[in-house]
Amino acid sequence: MKNISTEIINDNEFDLICEYIKLRNKSNISQSELAKRVGIARSTVARMERNLHSISLGTFVKLLEVMDYKLEIVKKEEDKNEPRQNVFNK
Repeated sequence: MKNISTEIINDNEFDLICEYIKLRNKSNISQSELAKRVGIARSTVARMERNLHSISLGTFVKLLEVMDYKLEIVKKEEDKNEPRQNVFNK
């Protein structure tokens, strides 16, 4: 899998995309199946996962709902200075 583009993305966005990819992999659902169930093109999912395309918040919420997850807003914690886990080269 190609690495995520980090040229126009901040740390919070990167972390969100990484967490979403981990959840999709854990849910054993392909990009194609996820896209079909949400009603979007597979290429849209692939480009979003690589940060080559921004999707609407509504579409992102639908992607999560298909995988039985929801988006919540929580107060951020102090940085733990932990290195990011690379989910793109598995």
